[in-house]
Amino acid sequence: MKNKIFLITLFMVISISVNAQQSSDSLREGRYCKVVLYNGYQAEGTVTQRGNDTIEFKTDIVQLSIPVKDIKFVMNPEFDISDLEEIDTLDYNKIPIVEAKIDTTDECDLYMSDRSVMKDVLLIVDSDSTIVVVKEKRSKIVNIAGIRKIVFKASAPFGKGYLAGSVVGFFIGFIPLALSRGGGHPDFGGFGAGVLLGLVCSIPTGLIGGVIGVLTAYDDTYLFENGIYPAKIKRIHHAMNKHY
Repeated sequence: MKNKIFLITLFMVISISVNAQQSSDSLREGRYCKVVLYNGYQAEGTVTQRGNDTIEFKTDIVQLSIPVKDIKFVMNPEFDISDLEEIDTLDYNKIPIVEAKIDTTDECDLYMSDRSVMKDVLLIVDSDSTIVVVKEKRSKIVNIAGIRKIVFKASAPFGKGYLAGSVVGFFIGFIPLALSRGGGHPDFGGFGAGVLLGLVCSIPTGLIGGVIGVLTAYDDTYLFENGIYPAKIKRIHHAMNKHY
């Protein structure tokens, strides 16, 4: 009888210990939560599978495989990353403001090996095998192996051309008069007259430069073979760095 009571008590203690351990696991299967990675990426979804080194995490958009070592925070969906930042309690008049800054590329079009196209998206470096695609505050992790083409569109070609043309026109009008000693009748020369003529000349040359900028603008296109290999990874990262 005593042995039976002892076994029942031991079984209850083990059951309570196991349940407590499961409830304390922040990455337990079935939990709906928000995860924040060390690289700044964060997503909200459900833990569908818990492994020793990796979790399967399902969002509204995509199913992710996330290494446990890359996870910085696990929190309830109603909390924000700013809620975890430390605040200086020694000076109540000073509240530190933490701004999370993630570098994104210029807008581009992403062409995949399955013939799908992602238009007007921003890119973020994620790892050696993946990048993060962002559009309208929604993000998705994309495997580099499936990328076939990236097209960065020329940005503001008229404005850049106008600026270059107006600078050239200004100096064309400014230098001759600024270096002139004046004299004659009427006396029109010197620094002030050079500035005035430079501004007048900058308008038509700026318009000409803007038109030339539009006509000569071209998309920055990168083509890749299917699959993943070191040269492809290096070239994609180079293209992204070029358009930050």
